[in-house]
Formats: sequence, structure tokens, C-alpha cells
Amino acid sequence: MSNGRTKDAIPAWIRWLDRLDRRIVYVAVMLSLLIPILFGSAMKSAEFKSSQAFYDKIANLEVRDDQLVLVAMDWSASTKAENEPQTEIAIEHLMQRRIKFAVITTDQLAAPFLINLPKKVAERLHERTGETWEYGKDWVDLGYRPGRHIMIQQIPKSPDLHRFFKVDAQNTPLSQVPCMRKIHNFSQIPLLIEITGVVGGLEYWLQFFQTDTHRPPVIHGCTSITIPQAYIFLDSGQLEGLLEGMAGCAHYAELIGYTTDYPHKVMTNMTALSLAHFVIIAFIIIGNAGMFIKARRQRRTGVRRHTS
Repeated sequence: MSNGRTKDAIPAWIRWLDRLDRRIVYVAVMLSLLIPILFGSAMKSAEFKSSQAFYDKIANLEVRDDQLVLVAMDWSASTKAENEPQTEIAIEHLMQRRIKFAVITTDQLAAPFLINLPKKVAERLHERTGETWEYGKDWVDLGYRPGRHIMIQQIPKSPDLHRFFKVDAQNTPLSQVPCMRKIHNFSQIPLLIEITGVVGGLEYWLQFFQTDTHRPPVIHGCTSITIPQAYIFLDSGQLEGLLEGMAGCAHYAELIGYTTDYPHKVMTNMTALSLAHFVIIAFIIIGNAGMFIKARRQRRTGVRRHTS
């Protein structure tokens, strides 16, 4: 039977479903991503037990002048989309509770983020609350430290952290940094927040950041692709909290006070991704429905399917 006869036997709407113009798909996905971001809208985030555990670890931490949380920012521009909001929310939570912290990295490309991210969070909190957070008083930037696992091993072994690190990223002796004056021993680090998208980066900290008498609890932020690897350590108890990519971070943002009426950018971005996924799934259903309807119509009318 001719191609013309085939087309006449199959209604146009069925052919449209079966051969949906890909440009329609592209435009629909683009709009689903753009609209939430442009309008700053957000849906309620899915709940994660791992994010709740991450939140609880900081929420239940004792506020003391002789303790300092260490935030390892082992990420750079390649994983910025997921790791930056994770770090930002964790730092905001620490600042909300007035818990002093130090930022450090084993990735040279992360050094600029160590400088800018805490300042950005401090400015946003100041606009919202009127309170102030100052560098040196509330946090310190230890900068990029080369050597990775060798450097990580040396921190617990050091009898005096001032002598080990010597200066901060601004070349100021640690003895002159207010929040470091009472911090000398590894035992004064009550918590490690390790955020990375680098495969193997977490393992170095878990393996070497401990002594026979002190092992700080470790909570972790990871990219979506490394979640299965991180769950191995979460299930074993080596991790005590986990932010599972952007979705886990969006839930964490809600836990520290952000809402759908006043969303954090990670909640907006997660909403855009969710809508895009819904759109793609809808088009998959539409395309398959068109194929099955067309095949069924062909069987009923006795029209052979032409592949040419």
C-alpha cells in the first residue's frame, strides 16, 4: 500500500504524537527551567533523613569559645552548582548559632570561594537580622593547604595548631586571630564538615582525621553522582549526616528557616530541575502513547508499517 494511503488511514493527531517535533520538547524544557528561576518561586522540598541528621549535628553542638568547627571546602567551579549552596547553608547555620569555624581546602582552585562565601553569608544575615559577623572574630580562613592526605594526617598529630598552620590565608599569625586564640589542640575541633565533589576526597578525611583519643564527627555534602559512594560511609556510621546533592541541600535550607515564600536559591533551582524532569517524563509518555496508538490503528485498518 502506498505511503499516501498510509497517511490517509492514520489521523494527523496520531502522527503528531508519534513524531513530536523535538523543538517543542526543547522549548518546554527551557521554560520549565527558566520560569521558577526568573520568578524566584519554589515548591516544598522532599524530606531527607540524611539532611535532618546533618542539621541536628550542628543544631545540637555546644557553643564554646574554646572550640572551632572545621569546614573543608574541597570543591571548585566544576561542582559549584551543588557544592556551593551546601557550603553556604552549612556556614549560615553555624553563623546563626554563633559557632566559630575555620574554612580550609586541599583544592587550589577552591581558594577564592573560601574568601568570598563566608562574607556573602554574613552580609545576607546582616541585612535580615541587623546583627554582624566579622572575619577573625567569628571565622578564620586557613586557605589552600597542599599535600592533601599528608596534610590531613599531620593535623591530628600536631601538638599545637598555631605552630602547624602558622598563619591564615591573609598571612596573619593565628595567635593574632581572635577566634583562634584559645584553639591549640586537635581535641578542640568538635565537628568536621567536609563538602566535595572529588572522588576519593572524603575518604582521606575519614581515614586520617582522627587520633586514638579523639575522632570528630564528620558530616558531608556531596554531588548527586557520588551519593551511592557516600551512603557506604553513612550506613557504616563513619558519616553522621549527609546532604544528597541539590535535593538534600534544599531540604536543609528549609530546616534552617527558608520557606516557599522566602526561598533560598537552591530551593528555586531544585524546583526548576523537578519541573524539567516532569516535562521530560510527560513527553516520554506522550511519545510512547503516540507510537502505541499508531500501531494499534495500523493493525485495525490492515495498513502495514513502512520503515522507509
